Amino acid sequence: MDLQEKMNLSYLFISHDLGVVSHISDRVGVMYVGHMVELADTVKLFARPMHPYTEALLSAKPIADPRLKKEKILLEGETPNPAKPPSGCYFHPRCRYKCDVCAKERPEYRELEKGHFVACHRAEELTLDGVFRS
Repeated sequence: MDLQEKMNLSYLFISHDLGVVSHISDRVGVMYVGHMVELADTVKLFARPMHPYTEALLSAKPIADPRLKKEKILLEGETPNPAKPPSGCYFHPRCRYKCDVCAKERPEYRELEKGHFVACHRAEELTLDGVFRS
C-alpha cells in the first residue's frame, strides 16, 4: 500500500446548494424527510438522476450558458412532518410521477446500477432530466 492509498479523507458535507456539492463531492446522497432516496457518484447522479426529488433539486441548479433553457420543477404542496409522515413513499404527495403503489407501499432502497442506489417504485421506467457537472 503506497502513501496515496493511506491518505484517504472522508467527510460529510450537508448542503442544499448542488452547485457547491458538484465541485467538492465524489459521491452524493440525497435525503428527503430524513430518509436517503438516492446515492451515487456525483457525475452519475448529476447526469442521470433516478429519483424524482433529485431531478427537482437538479432543475434548480443554474446553467452557465444563457442559450440553454431548462425547465425548473416546482414542487407543489408542503414538506411532510417527519413525526407524522404520509403512508407509502414520503415523497408521493409532491411527486409528479406518482402512481397508486406510491401511496400504499414504502419503496425499497436498492442498487439499480453499480454504486447507484435509489428508493423509488418507478425508477426503472423513468428517464429523468439531469445536468452535467460544471
